[in-house]
Order: sequence, then structure tokens, then C-alpha cells
Amino acid sequence: MKTIKTLSWLVVVLGAWEVIAPFVLGYAAVVGALWDAIIVGAVLIVLAGWAALSNQGTTIKALEWIDVFVGAWLIVAPFIIPYTNVVAAMWNDILVGALAVVLSGWAALIVPGQQSGTSGHPAG
Repeated sequence: MKTIKTLSWLVVVLGAWEVIAPFVLGYAAVVGALWDAIIVGAVLIVLAGWAALSNQGTTIKALEWIDVFVGAWLIVAPFIIPYTNVVAAMWNDILVGALAVVLSGWAALIVPGQQSGTSGHPAG
């Protein structure tokens, strides 16, 4: 569980970076890229933080899989919104998105499985 928590906290850090990146990298004037970064970064912070603080395997797994899709959105967002002409925003989102997909996917895949409620003995 420690690895899962660590991966979740790393995604929180990625989310925080995503929120401040437009100001640090100088693309805050590009409205689509700015708001995408702020909203998606906040979503990553909330969901990954919730997963890091949760002790319920099913909750953690669900939150991590949602973060995988949020990361995937970041990868394609520059082409959909579009802001591919803003190179710093495009590459930041692609890299942060790819890291979020890998870290959240890894965490989701290693969450311990739920017990089926059976004792392991064959029925009757």
C-alpha cells in the first residue's frame, strides 16, 4: 500500500505543477491552455490526494483509473482545444499527461484485490 500512496502523492505533485505551469512557463495569456491546465491540475490534485488518503482499495482503484483518463486528456488536449502552436504548453501537457497515465495506471494495477467472501473451499 505504501507504493500506491507514494504514486498517488507524485500525481498530486504533477497536478500542482500543472496548475502553476502556465505562469512559470509563460503561457498564461493563452486562455484555452491556461484554463485547461488549472482545471485538470486541480482535478489531479483532488483525485490523487483522495486516493493517497483513502484506505479503501475499491475507492483507490477507481480514483486512480479516473486519473489515468485525466492524464490521457492532457496528452490529447493541445490538439483538441487547440494550442499546439504554444510549444511550452503542448509539451508540458503531453509530458505531465504521460506521467499521470503511467503513475496512476501503475497504482491502479497494484491495488490489492477485494476478497470474494468465499473461504476457498469448494461448495458442496
